[in-house]
Amino acid sequence: MFTEQALIKVSQLLEVFSENEDKYRITLSSWKDFKTIPVTNREELSKFFKKNNIQKVFNITATSGSTLSRLLIAHSKEAYKSHEYRLGQMYKQLGIKQGMLCLNLCSYDLNSGGRLMERAFKSIGVGVIPLGPISSSEKVLEAVSLIQKFKPVVINAYTNQLHDLFSVLGRKHSICQCLITGELLWKDYRFRIEKMGGVRIHDHYGAMEISGLAVAIKPEDEYMKVFSKGLLLEVLEDSGNIVETGKGALVVTDLDNYCMPFIRYLLGDRVELIRRKKSLWIKVLGRTEESILINGVVVMKQALIRVVNDFLTHPHFFFIIGKNPIDYGDRLIINIVGEVPENFKVLSSVVKKTLGLDSSVVVRKHKGTVPKTANGKIRYFIGINKG
Repeated sequence: MFTEQALIKVSQLLEVFSENEDKYRITLSSWKDFKTIPVTNREELSKFFKKNNIQKVFNITATSGSTLSRLLIAHSKEAYKSHEYRLGQMYKQLGIKQGMLCLNLCSYDLNSGGRLMERAFKSIGVGVIPLGPISSSEKVLEAVSLIQKFKPVVINAYTNQLHDLFSVLGRKHSICQCLITGELLWKDYRFRIEKMGGVRIHDHYGAMEISGLAVAIKPEDEYMKVFSKGLLLEVLEDSGNIVETGKGALVVTDLDNYCMPFIRYLLGDRVELIRRKKSLWIKVLGRTEESILINGVVVMKQALIRVVNDFLTHPHFFFIIGKNPIDYGDRLIINIVGEVPENFKVLSSVVKKTLGLDSSVVVRKHKGTVPKTANGKIRYFIGINKG
């Protein structure tokens, strides 16, 4: 439940931002008043950053580094410390403790939480090897060498990095636990990597705007435990109602960020929030905008990735939405890199049947490399081919 102390924090934030934004000129006397504050979206936040002289900035980061719509984010010192604390508490909840050593494969670039995660590990006494992304075969071998030499027991990484790493290591290594971030990890894929490496993999959920807020305590549990110090979480239902628990779009308020108006901010994810034994738990359903239209059929990107990954049993592929040169209808092109099964052409009919597509689906071998972001994550969708 929302506390009176949290209401005071919101009131202070409103005072800070009301100087430049009419929408925040609201006086709060109760949580009923709080519900009159309009929701802020990404576009509004971007405009705020561009037109205001933001003061007392402690940290700058960015969202969506792999797209042209990157949003710069300013964090106050108070917010940054809360973000660091939440991450540290998540790691401790997983049994990660003082004296352990972690290999950090998350990026240290502007649009990454790698640096913050390292600080959080160190805050609970965990040593960190700051390698960063393993976005090439050479970097994978460098990570293998570091594991063999220094014997870390924890890896902090992106999903596809673990597949590449354990494809080389197998089960001959010191790693016991892996934390993944940046992508929604579905159950079958997690089981496959756990079997490859003989490790436990824990999903970690968050966003660059507010850092981490939940982690999978039990990998097989579809709900993650929420660590909400410094945050208020709400759910915008499809009906338009905003509730404390339920299913819909996630709305967050960062109570400690005095740099940007993260007040009732629409994060962009669809979730389900529930309560278990007085604790808040979250199930991430996907991005609210993560869909594509192929000849009138709406296809969720994660569903498409999952079908292809389950067929190939590896993540080395990417998609292009092109045009059929005969009828100019949409054509889905699946490019497979590396290991290609003998029956790879069957994938076309599997995708069409599973997703209900009538349009052309082309499956082809790709001799190059898988396109990746600066963070080392695979760019599964690289744009439209007019072709």
